[in-house]
Amino acid sequence: MKKSRLRIFLILIAIAVTFNSANAEGTNNLSRVDKLMVEGALHFSEGNLDKAIADFSGVIQLNPTNDFAILNRATAYRAKGEFAKSIKDWSKYILLNPTNHLAFQQRASCFAAIDEFDRALGDWNKSLRLDPNDATSLAMRGFCYNNKEQFDEALKDYYQAIQIDPKNASAWNNLGWLRATCPVTSFRNGKEAVEAATKACEFSDWKNWTRVDTLAAAFAEAGDFQQAIKFQEQALNLDETNNDKRKAMKNRLASFQKHQPFRQTPKR
Repeated sequence: MKKSRLRIFLILIAIAVTFNSANAEGTNNLSRVDKLMVEGALHFSEGNLDKAIADFSGVIQLNPTNDFAILNRATAYRAKGEFAKSIKDWSKYILLNPTNHLAFQQRASCFAAIDEFDRALGDWNKSLRLDPNDATSLAMRGFCYNNKEQFDEALKDYYQAIQIDPKNASAWNNLGWLRATCPVTSFRNGKEAVEAATKACEFSDWKNWTRVDTLAAAFAEAGDFQQAIKFQEQALNLDETNNDKRKAMKNRLASFQKHQPFRQTPKR
């Protein structure tokens, strides 16, 4: 979603939620809540996460059970990379909304970001019990299985996700990565890796560096190092990369230049 559309979307939701709660809130607090929610949405859409967090925290101080403010603050914390704080807020939100499978997805992604894969798996399982046909939950649960070296389980989830949603870029990307970089020889397949990673790039409009990075690794596994170098350089030229990721990609580029494929080291 483009920035302008996101801004309008957040403002409308913030206004709708706060005004729908008018009958349940005190009049004095409501006007303050309205103002903070709209300001928080604006600050969030403009990328000013600290101010957004302060605004949503103000709402929560006035009304500790305002689940929309808790959700927004959790999202802002995640965007800042403050995953522990985001997890804490998602846990509060889940207590208020125990059947919202999207909340379990968000908390799971935060657990995965700090390599707590067992806890992430627990949340992906809860999400899938609430919505068994969620392709993204399957793709990301497979990612956790991959990092726990349960490669059979990972593949099952990727294939099931693709069956449910043939255009799910995450599932195609994760499948391509496993087939290209798995440390266990029997799970690698260069041809399938290239096919899967290409689909992931196509379904992401070739704008997501992680998909292009996977395609580079796939070509390396297939033995086409010229293409591997080309796409690794393309991934490096995309804007979303951070310093740690760039360092890892540069290391892979150096390996491809030496005609050496990349092998992942699963995190435990």
